[in-house]
Amino acid sequence: MSARQVVALVRSLCRRHGLTLDELRGRGKGSHRVYAVRDAAGEELARMTITDHPGDLSWAVLRDIEQKLAHLFGEKWTEKR
Repeated sequence: MSARQVVALVRSLCRRHGLTLDELRGRGKGSHRVYAVRDAAGEELARMTITDHPGDLSWAVLRDIEQKLAHLFGEKWTEKR
């Protein structure tokens, strides 16, 4: 799964759960982008960091993102798409 696909999937899940996904500009280093999942009140619930490299994300990066957002979307949420 590419970084763009992960961001699109997380945005879609956020919309379904009444949440938003915001990029935290200036927080990532180099080719890394940091995103925050926020509730309707603007409270930050989780963060994820994604590399902006072409191609698929490594299994380790994808697993890390999946674990960070599991409390919001459930276990194995990347497989339920």
